Amino acid sequence: MFDDFDDSDAGSEDFFSQTDIDETLKKFNQLNADQSIFFSEEEIEALSYHFFLNNQHKDQMKIINHGLYLYPNKIDFLIEKASILCMSSLYDDALNLILIAKSTEPYNAVIHKMEGEILADLDRPAEAEESFILALEFAEFEDDEFVVDIYNSYAQLLSQNEEVVKANKIIEKGLKRFPENEILFNQLALNFISNSLFDQATLYFKRIIDSNPYSYLAWYQLGRIYEITDLKDLALEAYEYSSLSNKDSKNAFFNLAGLYESKGEYNKAIENYQQCIKNNGDVYPYICIARCYLGIEEPILARNYLKKAQGLEDIIPEYNYLIGYSFLTEKQARKALPYFEKVYKEDKSDFAALKGILTCYSDLEKLIEIEHIYNGLKLENKEIIHENWKELASVLYISELDALLEDLIFEIQTISEYKDDLNCVLNVIKFDQNPSNKNKEVIMSRLIHNFEDTLESVKLFCHTLIDEDEEFKNMIQIYQST
Repeated sequence: MFDDFDDSDAGSEDFFSQTDIDETLKKFNQLNADQSIFFSEEEIEALSYHFFLNNQHKDQMKIINHGLYLYPNKIDFLIEKASILCMSSLYDDALNLILIAKSTEPYNAVIHKMEGEILADLDRPAEAEESFILALEFAEFEDDEFVVDIYNSYAQLLSQNEEVVKANKIIEKGLKRFPENEILFNQLALNFISNSLFDQATLYFKRIIDSNPYSYLAWYQLGRIYEITDLKDLALEAYEYSSLSNKDSKNAFFNLAGLYESKGEYNKAIENYQQCIKNNGDVYPYICIARCYLGIEEPILARNYLKKAQGLEDIIPEYNYLIGYSFLTEKQARKALPYFEKVYKEDKSDFAALKGILTCYSDLEKLIEIEHIYNGLKLENKEIIHENWKELASVLYISELDALLEDLIFEIQTISEYKDDLNCVLNVIKFDQNPSNKNKEVIMSRLIHNFEDTLESVKLFCHTLIDEDEEFKNMIQIYQST
């Protein structure tokens, strides 16, 4: 979902704004030499949170253990320790701590909720359900977000045990208390999706819409179900109704934009991605907008939008890939190359970056480097060759590296599942080298019977057929409009 990319929340260290984290870390580093060092409760909480955010679980356990040494009756530290144990899948040990905490504070909703989650992980659903029921009972004065989370965890337990009707009723109870809650609606959809009950899900959300036509969350979840089941036009319609019902429905705008982008309708996609940007934290849509501008060959506009997402440069590889591709679009392979190399250096399985490197070398006529990479892949990573053989073959064909292309084709011929695709590629290459009516008819016939694969092959090996042949362009329009 789009909210996964919404980093507009307050800074993590601001949560403990009264604590000087640097000074507290210095004190922590002295613990090995002197166990008598005193920490306030707030300092321990701040350090635990700091270590959690930085995946330093051993240090987190160390400070919490010291906290329990200083404050043996502090239940929050006991709960924190149980949480750390759960991150290492030590559920039995975590449960023992929670039982100790429960014996001290039997009406603590947080304890009951965590007990339910641990019991669920231990595959003890009946006991877990009892814990969630008690958590809801004792959560009267807890904040709304926490109570919603209890409903969610309870429903997940039931859904995982194929009790979908009961799981839905739990969420419905939550929605009576928290109407139009996005998290609860999302769990409603997951109850059906995780059990592959897509027809039931469609009927369920349609019933909600019948009773409340302006439920933007029901429209959004209906759109998700349609999209998952490949009913793209119905999904578009549902997302549009969701966005019309609530102009702040970021998820609907985002998914709507994604569908338009997948259809090649980049301007419509850009309009909807722009609707996702509601505050300074909504940065990822800028990357999506940049991707669309590259789709309509506007590399300068693409880079302008990428600048707005500069904070994601070291987080999302696509950022550097798109900058590289923008320069490649302008035939500036030398400028593009470092960006592709940066992505590939961090992830050797990223074929998009590797293809960018190969394309740059092709444009720069560094054919020996392409041969070196290809031979290296054959020795060390044949899997990436097999999974991306068609795009790799395209680079070799365009670079006129005939010996390497023949070697690749010989390799792919040994894999039966690629036989039909390979025949298609060879037919397209045959037309590209000899554009006769007979060779064209073969491609047109394949286009009718296997549209997606044939179109992909033409784009990779003979783009002039799409750009210049009116009959072929008309055929594509007919199929894409049906």
